[in-house]
Amino acid sequence: MGRLTLSGSPISNSSLVLRLALKGNFMKTILWCLLAVALAAAASAQENPLAKSSQGDWAKYLVTTKNETVPLMSSKDSPRWRTVSDVDEKYVRVEGYQEFGNRRVRSGGGVLCYFKDPYEPIWELGGTAKIQLTSSTKENLTINGKQYACTKIVRKVDKTLNENTAQASWVGTSTIWVCNDLPLGLAKMENVYEKKMSKSDKGQKIVETWILAEFGFKNWK
Repeated sequence: MGRLTLSGSPISNSSLVLRLALKGNFMKTILWCLLAVALAAAASAQENPLAKSSQGDWAKYLVTTKNETVPLMSSKDSPRWRTVSDVDEKYVRVEGYQEFGNRRVRSGGGVLCYFKDPYEPIWELGGTAKIQLTSSTKENLTINGKQYACTKIVRKVDKTLNENTAQASWVGTSTIWVCNDLPLGLAKMENVYEKKMSKSDKGQKIVETWILAEFGFKNWK
């Protein structure tokens, strides 16, 4: 009574239950690992769209920013440009521009984007932010009347405040639409996050949308 025989060996009920439970937990762990690998693989195909870049490739975005904490800092359809200024076998240098008055002026210095690193269109995140991929799906976007096959990638972002290096915090979600057929890879971006400049700062809640408006290959002027 109370004994089972498997392959000719007696095993107690309690021992069998324990083994089955351990096996179940092990299988759950395997499934979660496979899911994480699948998501990482889906993003990996889109990590380095800049690897196809040529000098003079450019993209113009219309950026709408809603600052819920400081409404005066909000803006609608503010033009931003990004262009490839230098190409190396391991990286590209990308420059940013924005509109000031009636002129296009450089915004910050150039950014070196290495192909071995994950693709990151939010420059201020640098290499210090913790970025967790939550989903990756296929989605078509229409740009200037033409459809482009994109990968929609949703990420959770956690960049901690560091006053010693004047590094602001950035905590929230970022959704990017990436397409290898477009210069600089980015078709659209939506960011919802809170930003703090110091420990005494109450923080700013920001909703930001980048939409690709125009682009070109090797013809930046």
